[in-house]
Amino acid sequence: MAGMDKPPEEKRLLFINTNENNFPPRRNQHNSIDSEVRRHVMLDIGKARRKPSKDRQFVTLTWQTQKHTGKPESPKRRHYGYSKRPEECQATISTSTLYTLAVFEREWGEDSFSAYGFTLIMATGKNAMSGTYSANTFWSPFAFRKSAFLKHYQQIFSSPDVLIPLYRRSSLELKSIALERSLMTIQCIESRLTSSDTSWATSDSVISAVLALICYNFSNLDFDQAMVHISGIWMVIEARGGISTVENNQDLLLMISWVDITAALLHNTKPLFPLPMNLDAFVRPGLNMLPGPLFGLLNGDILCDERLLAVLACMGDLNALAIFLQTEQVTKGDTIWSDEEQMGLLLNPIAHNLLNQQQLEPPKPDTPYEIILESLRLGAIIWIIQVKRRCRSYPGTAQAHITTLLRTISNDTEAGFPWNCSADLQVVRLWLLVLCSVSEPSGQDYSTLMRIIASEMKELNLVTWGQLISIIRRMPWIYLSEVPDLSTL
Repeated sequence: MAGMDKPPEEKRLLFINTNENNFPPRRNQHNSIDSEVRRHVMLDIGKARRKPSKDRQFVTLTWQTQKHTGKPESPKRRHYGYSKRPEECQATISTSTLYTLAVFEREWGEDSFSAYGFTLIMATGKNAMSGTYSANTFWSPFAFRKSAFLKHYQQIFSSPDVLIPLYRRSSLELKSIALERSLMTIQCIESRLTSSDTSWATSDSVISAVLALICYNFSNLDFDQAMVHISGIWMVIEARGGISTVENNQDLLLMISWVDITAALLHNTKPLFPLPMNLDAFVRPGLNMLPGPLFGLLNGDILCDERLLAVLACMGDLNALAIFLQTEQVTKGDTIWSDEEQMGLLLNPIAHNLLNQQQLEPPKPDTPYEIILESLRLGAIIWIIQVKRRCRSYPGTAQAHITTLLRTISNDTEAGFPWNCSADLQVVRLWLLVLCSVSEPSGQDYSTLMRIIASEMKELNLVTWGQLISIIRRMPWIYLSEVPDLSTL
């Protein structure tokens, strides 16, 4: 494959904590540094002498480099469609072979992002083998820039000829290697944290290594552990003087914000870190772009409520972004979903504001404005999650948010009365119902949504899905990869 040359031979590194307080007595051979070094050296000697097994458990592949231009692959073609020209990606089994897992096991042990990379290869291979769209993947563009491992094997992610046999034959080995690499990274971090030198223990490299573990946790769908590590980053940054001490490293700052917002969306909590000041890739018009059906909410009472105004401003930002994406979709097609970094820069400021506006308790039935605004906030979060999933930069689903929102807008609750106050609010409610129905709800929620939508369509004398969409067109655009089957309603 183009750009997939074998990496140079490298020695595995042994990280040893030489702090005098933790240096074990020489007589204690079981825990001594000498024993660690001896085991490390003997392991390499053993591997060098080991002959390859005749019954190999890993995939044998050849990565050909015909017509290699030397140009890095465009990120916009990294992981969508799996369509490729023969000269761009060729993987064949022949006498000239590169034993993929053997290389993976031998190289890149010192790359803290390698655990994330192995898990991402496994997840991408699973998606490629299934042949169906699966978005439970966490793509980190910053990791691809920072990691030598990911840079070297970048093109493997768009090559099903490599990914599918690698996943089919070696998924367990990949998982094992990823776990081993993550444990090595944890040991290195712990070694640094025990240092008496604060600048050494709280350095950028420590934060970067923890971020690598978070990427591994996200790609491995271990969201609770990711939250533990994000809290750990917060403590490290506080110890070094606050988030302002990271501002000189823009990639690191953006990556911290990236995983912080992702974790907050997954756990429905407020972000731990403030939004970086330079996240202004998209002009945020706020109330100036408020969707038409929401203008009726701008009355005297609501203008005095800072939280409600903030939610409406986010709806204006979302509407402006939706118009932009709808136009891009028409002109560029599905390629707009392949630049997860640009999409994140557009979405994350809105998501950050919405997450900071959540209440500790759900709105009471006798507070109609609170019900409407909380429904809009949840709807906007669901919209953002679905766009992130289209870009494969969000490892979870919106199901928990959909369940919460459905309780608010369902006809079966007392909270249904605010939506009948005006025709515009009925349009808003219909938009929320349609949004939830196409955002991968649970089976039970989907049945409830279809029942409510069928009732609303009957009341409005609507027959087709297109007629329903035409009614909600004044609300933010919803991307529809497929239309629900109305024949079952």
